[in-house]
Amino acid sequence: MSSGPAVAGGPVVPTEADWNDAWYLVCMKVSTIGFVVVDARERVAALDALREAGVADLSRYLEANPGIADQLRRGMIILDVNEAAVRMFGAAGRADMIGQRTQRFFDPSCTAQINSARAFAAGATSFQQQARSVRVDGSRFDTLFCVVPKADGTTSGFWLASFVDITEHVQRQTSLDALRDELAHVSRISTLGELSASIAHEIGQPLSSIGMTAGAMLRRLDGNDIERDALRRQCQRIVDQVARAGDIIDRTRRMAGKRGSTRSPIAVADVLSESVQFVRHELSRNAIGLHVGGSGADLTIRADRIQLQQVFVNLLMNAIQIHGHAGTPEPEIGIEIVREGDAVRIDVADNGPGVDPRHIDQLFDGFFTTRADGLGLGLSICRTILAAHDGSIEVTSNGGKPGATFTVRLPL
Repeated sequence: MSSGPAVAGGPVVPTEADWNDAWYLVCMKVSTIGFVVVDARERVAALDALREAGVADLSRYLEANPGIADQLRRGMIILDVNEAAVRMFGAAGRADMIGQRTQRFFDPSCTAQINSARAFAAGATSFQQQARSVRVDGSRFDTLFCVVPKADGTTSGFWLASFVDITEHVQRQTSLDALRDELAHVSRISTLGELSASIAHEIGQPLSSIGMTAGAMLRRLDGNDIERDALRRQCQRIVDQVARAGDIIDRTRRMAGKRGSTRSPIAVADVLSESVQFVRHELSRNAIGLHVGGSGADLTIRADRIQLQQVFVNLLMNAIQIHGHAGTPEPEIGIEIVREGDAVRIDVADNGPGVDPRHIDQLFDGFFTTRADGLGLGLSICRTILAAHDGSIEVTSNGGKPGATFTVRLPL
């Protein structure tokens, strides 16, 4: 290992004896992973000073004091690197990196350095995160960044960081995400096609009301006595119906739109209510009762609203179609929202013929369908969407009772 530059507290002159010989041989002489030995004494001293000053919530403090956050980013100096790191960062030799502050090799938007400071301040003994790294020539690439202090604890000042180039993995994942979004869009368009009669009916109702109200207004205008208050009420009725039609069109446009995934805090009950609006006419036309209950109506999650609407519209349409094909007497669909630890569970149950046990393991496979006119994409895409939200979906029989229950779980 090379001698480090002079910093506050005196020059750092680490030797191989500072580390286990086997460690040094494997990490710095043999490994194909990029390893970097750093002097983090400035960072450790800064964290100690914050702790002594009574800072308990480091995350909140750093958000309020960006200058201190920048000081922590700059608080590590490279003492040694292996040849794998030299190649990964495009350096001509080890001398191009030794003596540099580690901040030089991270994209300014990357949060890895600050997050590692938070982790160690909270007592962690190691840290890892996907990072956006910077080569010597300024080009960016994706890495898995890991850091661990010397065995005697974070106060020693000597830390070991490793970098694994995951650029190809990130690019493949990006392509898979794009493909998932494309398939989800195709599925949404297909679902909207199945709901076209319902959407037309929904829009037809306010248009019919507008026509009838406008006709009544014309008749009033033909009379001798014009009742302004009555005309004002009828005008307001038209305005209300125009807004209702606009809401239907906007809801349909959002569902049909081709867009990337956007997550925000949303109320589970609101998403379910919006999903039910898409299928309300189908429920009425097929005389299907709908019951929504449970104790989790006020639960909020962070998710993509349109994608979750797609999941629940698909589950509701499946139940509606099953009832239609089976001719279920007194058909019903029940939705229950329940908190389950750190997750919300949404059950969508029907009292139809249930799921053939031979098909349960195949229901979520792509292009598997039991309907002659089905694409077999709906449930597969539901599972993919939920997995992207760190959630899950499963189907079970109703314990000897008619029907089946689809259970969705999402983290809170």
